[in-house]
Amino acid sequence: MSFADEYARLEEFLKADPEYARLNSEVDRLKKLRHETSCKAEAATRNYHKWMCCEAALEVKAGDIYDDGHLGFLGLGCDLVSEYLGDGEKMFERMKRAELVKAGEASQIWLQADEDLEIAMASHGKVRPALVQAYRDKQAADKEAAQ
Repeated sequence: MSFADEYARLEEFLKADPEYARLNSEVDRLKKLRHETSCKAEAATRNYHKWMCCEAALEVKAGDIYDDGHLGFLGLGCDLVSEYLGDGEKMFERMKRAELVKAGEASQIWLQADEDLEIAMASHGKVRPALVQAYRDKQAADKEAAQ
């Protein structure tokens, strides 16, 4: 029997054990959850930086209003433009805060999944060697019975 065949039989034996199958499924689920929440946290962080850049650009433009006294190309008075830019600044601040909350929530879920994954992998690491030994004992008993 080839090594690949022997390994395939061992895997079948391991997957037949309900505890091993449960732990395997849990490890896979937690790895997926950890990856997904990591991606969400990274996306929220990128969005935060995007809104931060927009806010900074708005502040620069707001500074130009006070230097020029008005934005003639818009046909609006200084007071109205200042009000609009103030509203924009508040909107960017809200957008930044919303992204920080999203990143925080995703990071919190990631952290819990990472801790749970560590525990599940430790349990998986204890169950697998015991099952492998049981498989080897069974194989040896079958071989001895066949002789």
